Order: sequence, then C-alpha cells, then structure tokens
Amino acid sequence: MRKGKLLILFIFFLWILGYHSLAASAEIIVSQINGAITPATEEFLTRILKQGQEENVQAIVLLLDTPGGLEESMRNMVKTILSSPIPIVVYVFPQGARAASAGSFLLISAHHAFMSPNTTVGAAHPVTAEGQTVSEKIVNDAASFMRSLAETRKRNPEIAEKMVRESISLTEKEALHHGIVEGIAQSVEDVLQFVHLENSQIVKIDMNTKEKIMQYLLNPNFAYLFLTLGALGIVFELANPGAIVPGVFGSILLLLSFYAFSLLPVNLVGMVLIFLGILFFVLDFFVTPGIGILSVGGVIAFFLGSLTLFTPGKGITLSFSLILAIVSSLAFFLIVILFAVVRTVRQKVKIGMDSMVGKCGVAKEDLSPEGFAVIDGELWWVRGENPIRKNERIKVLRKEGQILIVRKEE
Repeated sequence: MRKGKLLILFIFFLWILGYHSLAASAEIIVSQINGAITPATEEFLTRILKQGQEENVQAIVLLLDTPGGLEESMRNMVKTILSSPIPIVVYVFPQGARAASAGSFLLISAHHAFMSPNTTVGAAHPVTAEGQTVSEKIVNDAASFMRSLAETRKRNPEIAEKMVRESISLTEKEALHHGIVEGIAQSVEDVLQFVHLENSQIVKIDMNTKEKIMQYLLNPNFAYLFLTLGALGIVFELANPGAIVPGVFGSILLLLSFYAFSLLPVNLVGMVLIFLGILFFVLDFFVTPGIGILSVGGVIAFFLGSLTLFTPGKGITLSFSLILAIVSSLAFFLIVILFAVVRTVRQKVKIGMDSMVGKCGVAKEDLSPEGFAVIDGELWWVRGENPIRKNERIKVLRKEGQILIVRKEE
C-alpha cells in the first residue's frame, strides 16, 4: 500500500515537471504588420498561420501599425483570423502607432486585442480617394461587418459601429474603457502575461524578401511615382532617340506600376486622365512648340487624374502632398522648357558673315585700309576703320556687302 502511494506521488511529480517543461518550451510567433494593408500583407499573414500550425505554436502576436488599406485584403485577413485554430493576438505597437480604417477591423476580429500607450484605433469610415464620403450602401455594409465582428469577439458593438458610421477614433484608454481592447501593455511580454503565456518562447517572423518587395511595389504612392517617372522616361527617349537609359528604366518603372495597378483598385478614368495629360505635354513639345496651351491642359488633366486614380471607398488613397509635389515639378519643368523654346524660336538665326559679327581675329597683313585677316580659324577679306598693322588683334564690327568691317582691339 505504501509502495502504491509512493508510485502515485512519483508519477504526479513527473507530471508536474513535464507540465512546466512543456509550458517553458511553448512557442509564440511575433510578427510586425506595418504600412498599408495590401495583398502582400494578406500573403504574409497566411504564411505565418501555416507555419504556426506546422510548429504547433500557442499563439500568434501581430504588432500592428497601419493607416488602413485595401478593403478586399482586409476582409480576407479577417476571414483568416476568424477561422484560425491558433489564438491570434493583435497588439497596436509601438507607442504612437495606430490601427486606423482597415486596421481597426483587424483589431476587433482578433481573439485578443491590446494597445500600447499613446496609440489610437478607429476612423474606419469609408472615403473616396479625395477624402469625401461614399454612398450609404457602402457605409451600411462596413458598419454591419464591424458590428458583427465586435459581437463575435464580445466587444462593444455600438462603439465599434460608430468607428465606421461616425468615424470616431479612440485612444488606448478610451478603447479600454469602452471594451474594445482587453488591456494596455507596455511590451510584448506584458501582452503575454495578460493571456497567461508569459513562460513561452518568442519566435519572431518577418516578411521575406518577396513579400517586402511586393509591399513596396503595392504602395500606392510608389506605384504613382513609378507611373509618372516611367512615362516621362519614355517621352524623353522618344524626344532623344538613342539615349537608351531613359527608355530602359522608363519601361521598367512603367511595367512595375502596371503590376501594382493590376492588384490595386484603380479607377480607369483617373488613369486615362493621367495619360491624356502626358499626351498633351508631348503634343506641345513636338507639334505646337512654344504655345503652352496644351501644357496647361496637360497639367490640369494630370492633377485631376491623380486625385481620381483609385476607386472610391476601397481604402487606398494617394498622399495629397505627393500629388502637389509632382504636379508642381511638372508645371515648373514645362514652364522652363517652353520659355527656352520661345526664346530659341524668337532668336534671329545667324549664318555665314552675319555669324562673324563680334568675333576677334588677327590681321595677316597691314590693313590700309583692306587686307586679309584670320577670324575664328578662317581667312577673311576685311577693311579696317583705322590703320591696323600686321599681327595686331582685331574685332569684327559689322559687314558691308561682302566685306567685314573691323577695328583694332584695344
């Protein structure tokens, strides 16, 4: 009997040791999601979840800092989070970060939600590329989706819905007060303590090279910049055949921008306006040089095309400061070029003897008053206004008939 009790105690002791050993060896995946929500971000989350399932991790912590992004990518990521067999923790990090627009949907859909000090969440109202409101239909759909997510995760559905309908934004303290997040954490270790996984081993997973390149290429501001530089490179190559470098790099940038636009919600009207503006520039240079009317129309078309480049309500917008910088640079460049063209057109063309006025030379013989002189490497018959000796410096004043009138250069 005594031996049986000892055996039970021994087994219980081994079980305790094994439990602590397993708890200490449990792994937690920690990954960062920064910048706009794009297909690259979606692919990254899918890869993390797959690796987590293969390694049987205890949880996945997403460090979130995003201004928003593509609605379609956001919805796909939310689906991934909702169907994940592994608990997914969304942590708005570091201090000063935000989970705005599409990011607020990710935070609400997570199994556990936390925020760092001095962070914000919300402002999820759909807007157009110009920052204007969209139709009530789109707003209702987004609000219903947000409310459904909040109810699923036992969070405040009224406040979550107001993030969409009224575009409210909450600080970390307000989000905690209204039941949007579970706590305010200073670090990842604090988050793990909240979810009782403080003894876990942290495994950091970053975007691989392919995902990073895709993330940069799918950045709407980069795509817009590539489109502009690529188009201008092609135009410069057409204007200067054989330059090669502008044509090569222009073609590459143009193709990269087309790749990005094939995945982003591009508005066809905006794209047509941009290319129409570039076409006006080309016509003004090569068809009606110096007039400038087409260039003015080109700048206006390019500006309007930039504002309407992306489909309204899809969560992708261009930086207005970037648009102003590019359009202003184009306008300044066109003004400089057109001014140079006008000055060249109005300039009187000088050839033959007319081109010799003002040039200097050397008398090849005594000019009394006429004789030969070398001017600009050529031999000319000249007449001096005053006596000029051989090898003295002379300057051309004017021409009279077929004779150059010169004087002794002081």
